[in-house]
Amino acid sequence: MQLEQQQTFEIRGPQLEVLGRAEDRLPAPARRRSAGALALAVLALVSVFGIGGAKLKARQASVTALYTTATNEYGDGIQTDLDAQADAAASLIRLAGRLLGESDPTVTAAAAALDAWNALPAEPAAQYAGNADLYAAVGDMYTAARTGADENTRDQLDALYAEFTSRQALVERAAANTYNPAAQQFNQELDELPASLIGALWGVEPAQLFTPTDTTSSG
Repeated sequence: MQLEQQQTFEIRGPQLEVLGRAEDRLPAPARRRSAGALALAVLALVSVFGIGGAKLKARQASVTALYTTATNEYGDGIQTDLDAQADAAASLIRLAGRLLGESDPTVTAAAAALDAWNALPAEPAAQYAGNADLYAAVGDMYTAARTGADENTRDQLDALYAEFTSRQALVERAAANTYNPAAQQFNQELDELPASLIGALWGVEPAQLFTPTDTTSSG
């Protein structure tokens, strides 16, 4: 096809937004180029690094899998342990409600924290905060319930609370030793060129960390 017969194209809408994000990740000298030259450069990079974008997406998926499906030495994953912990919390709340009354402040606080937890998406940053709230509320309720319980009921409370806290320990260990290091490494890779540019074009976001404050790399 001759040059004068070639069709022109127009970049608009979401494409412009993607190009804008890509431009923000470019070094300062590159950002000073004209919009047309930048657009052509970005389109060329899409063509050249398309397979790189697919690989970056695959790396993102593998890090996510460490949070949702990876197993520990007991055959459970972080999400499995969090779900089991929530089940133990529900049993503790029912038992404490019978001992203290369902209107007891510690019982209602724990129930509210569990409801909030169950409404959360399976995302590390949100679940860390919800888990911390649930752990604190259940601990207060357990202490209050155990004070006035008979020996048999104390044994039930202790068993449920041991399950609750042991799941917490497993979650924290898996996050510290497996998930967070992998997420941090991925974020470091994503912050470097050409991965930062490819990630912007492919919509690849930094991995959230299961930590008190989300410290994902911002570039």
